[in-house]
Amino acid sequence: GIGTGDGQNRVAVLDPNQTQPDPVTGAVPVMKELLTRLGPTPDAGQIASFPSAVMEWCINTAAVDPFTSSILVNSEDGKLYRWHLPTNQFSESMALTSGFAEAYTPTLIGPDGGVYAINNAVLFSIGT
Repeated sequence: GIGTGDGQNRVAVLDPNQTQPDPVTGAVPVMKELLTRLGPTPDAGQIASFPSAVMEWCINTAAVDPFTSSILVNSEDGKLYRWHLPTNQFSESMALTSGFAEAYTPTLIGPDGGVYAINNAVLFSIGT
């Protein structure tokens, strides 16, 4: 709701060795976007100002899963998403919370192969 954005919240894979103009401000240089995905959930709180607004990706870190060519990422909607990179699609999602009071949180894959994600100050263990 602040700044010059349009409510089109995206998650991205960036190349730090290539640059492009910032898609919102036009500032140069910023890291080049290789892949992006728009958030899947409309943001009802922003619809009046931005009719196509979507909820934010509430992450400090995402977890890269090289075995499935995917990235695991939390959303402000309370779900954990598996972003399959070869198809640039969400191949799975799992509701962790109702999406209320989400903070920027980490997600990781443990040595046991389990996925660990924090939403609403609760640590979730998935697949262990």
